[in-house]
Amino acid sequence: MTESFFSRWFSKGKTSTASTEVMQNEDIILSPVSGQLVDLAKVNDPVFSSGMMGQGIAIQPKQGVLYAPADAEVTIAFETGHAYGLKTVHGAEILLHIGIDTVSMEGDGFERLVTEGMPVKAGDKLGVFDLDKIGTAGLEATTMVIITNSADYKEILPSQTKTVEVGDHLLALKR
Repeated sequence: MTESFFSRWFSKGKTSTASTEVMQNEDIILSPVSGQLVDLAKVNDPVFSSGMMGQGIAIQPKQGVLYAPADAEVTIAFETGHAYGLKTVHGAEILLHIGIDTVSMEGDGFERLVTEGMPVKAGDKLGVFDLDKIGTAGLEATTMVIITNSADYKEILPSQTKTVEVGDHLLALKR
């Protein structure tokens, strides 16, 4: 398979030292926030809703804390605190993007708790964000969980529930 631009951008040639849960050719991605699930195709941003970045799901968060959805290495942590890239030891490349157009807030209302190259365990805090500030800025806090190397998987199956809590099964990645 050819390596995508996003795959190269997030991995930056680093090798992960963390571990992740694997069940018979299936990687499980846990929910990084609590809230209501939103079909990615219904997200109010064509870059995400078109699947251009990869397959995944979105969550309308009810709290402003973002947690690691798997054991992984942080491949990118934007200075603005609105987006993070992770790579699991089994190769899943995950983009966590808080909100729509929140990069325009230039970090106001976001606190980054990790840096590039850090190993994280599922459930570790990655960052915090202020839902009220995002709303006051006239923006949506919808949080995307995207598998940027989706082409490496036969199927990416989202949870069939309507709401999730942090740590709930969110996506199954089948090889």
